[in-house]
Amino acid sequence: MRRTIGHILTVAIGVLMVVVFTLAFFWVPPAKEFAEWYGNGHIAKIIFVHVPLAIVSFIGFIAAAIFGVAYLMTRKAQWDELSYASIEVGWLFAVLATVTGSYFSRLAWGEWWSWDPRQTTMLLVLLTYSAYLLVRGAIEDTERKASVSAAYAVLGAVASIFFYWVVPYLPTVQAASAHPSGIIARGGLDFHYRLVVRLSMLAFLLLFVQLVRTKSAILRLERVKMQIALRETEA
Repeated sequence: MRRTIGHILTVAIGVLMVVVFTLAFFWVPPAKEFAEWYGNGHIAKIIFVHVPLAIVSFIGFIAAAIFGVAYLMTRKAQWDELSYASIEVGWLFAVLATVTGSYFSRLAWGEWWSWDPRQTTMLLVLLTYSAYLLVRGAIEDTERKASVSAAYAVLGAVASIFFYWVVPYLPTVQAASAHPSGIIARGGLDFHYRLVVRLSMLAFLLLFVQLVRTKSAILRLERVKMQIALRETEA
């Protein structure tokens, strides 16, 4: 059953990615707003990658917190594995969102890093979860590792909400930012962009799910292997 679901997800992700990039290159026109602001309407198409990566990374961190709470309540290793996998994949998506954001910064503002509030808050998110990975790797005891990781995942989710959805929308921060945030939600881009970015969101969300499933399966196999080795040692 798991293998069947994996095959379905793989096919769905592949089809959606092909559709998204085909539409982006051959159907979506240059954005008039971006042409006026930055002199190049085509750079708006980076939102088909940058925006889904950023949003899905946030979803991953929230999912990790939920799995962390489930572990603290049940002490079942599967929840710890799902929480860790969600953070690892969410961290990767956040890195890629930062990279694509830097590329947009280079095209729009002429520099790779401008310390725009959006760039800064994403960097803080990356530092938060980089610390999680370091802390988890430093703890040897399995149960203590899982407990500390779960508690960190919950606290990290609170920080994520703050960095993703609170700080960037403070009036003083918005006034200091050149980031074109909220343009899709306000209907600033036409139907072409709204449709493709939604398809891209679905594709990246499914990709996230597939990667988390794969990572957690690897962790589960490693756990079973360790348990077998331990039993053989005791025997």
